[in-house]
Amino acid sequence: MGHRWVSQMVPACLLVAALAGCGVDAGNSSGVSQREILQYVSEVEPFRLAVNQLLDRADPILSAYQANRLTPAKAQEELGQLERSFGKYAVDIAAIAPQNRTLQSIHRPYAQTYVLEDTYLSALVAALPGRDFADLPNTQNAQRRAIIQWRIDLEVLARQMGTKLPGDLEAAGRGEIAPSPGGS
Repeated sequence: MGHRWVSQMVPACLLVAALAGCGVDAGNSSGVSQREILQYVSEVEPFRLAVNQLLDRADPILSAYQANRLTPAKAQEELGQLERSFGKYAVDIAAIAPQNRTLQSIHRPYAQTYVLEDTYLSALVAALPGRDFADLPNTQNAQRRAIIQWRIDLEVLARQMGTKLPGDLEAAGRGEIAPSPGGS
């Protein structure tokens, strides 16, 4: 009986060893490998960082508009260019297609935040000439919630695997989400 137990355990031990060698934590129920999470983050980060820089340009435009240093037409033109650039990033984020189901379920709501932001920016651009901001979509809380959940989910996976994520990722979801029509 002892010999049969050993012969049954050898394949199981080999499987655990193989998984550990591939970067999959045998205790990791998500089935995400270290390589997969790092690959996913490396795909998202360039767009996430570029979007942060892009949106930082919105407040100066809106402040100048509010202070009448920019005409409504010029503010609309500048913010419209910003919105079109953002729209390209939204497509880039939507095109990221992790093969792992866990990463897919984490990415889908995150990608949706780009749709919400693009919707908001488009409405903001349209509202500039008439200074009528009453009907701007209120997407900030939904975006913040999804971004924070995305960040937490990635941090939990990374912790399970003993992997470090980029330090700036912990800032995701904090601060201003949607540029205010009143400027900074």
